[in-house]
Amino acid sequence: MSTIETALPVVQGLLGLLMVGAGSVKIIGIDFAKKDFERYDYPEWFRFVTGGIELIGGLGLLVGIVFAPILAVIGGLLIAATMIGAILTHLFRVDDPLWRSVGPTIYFIAGLFVTSYLVLSF
Repeated sequence: MSTIETALPVVQGLLGLLMVGAGSVKIIGIDFAKKDFERYDYPEWFRFVTGGIELIGGLGLLVGIVFAPILAVIGGLLIAATMIGAILTHLFRVDDPLWRSVGPTIYFIAGLFVTSYLVLSF
């Protein structure tokens, strides 16, 4: 087993857990998530949509480890697309410092890593 084959389920699992947590926080409406979306000047419904996409993407990654890798591919694509939106929001919509985009950029790269490796292994 190669190093990348060992790292893939670890990255996939960690990213899945992070996204399930992040999506749940947005859906439940924890105070800091609400304040962030107010700061971004997005409507409240958009927080639920973003949280739902993150939750579904994270669950897809987690279920895809064991059962159906196609779910991990879909989950990785959902997360990558959502992280592009997060990066653009931090850089252009609210003019945050660059360090606020580091997390979404790492999640974007991890989502692409999982998705591309799984697609190439079909």
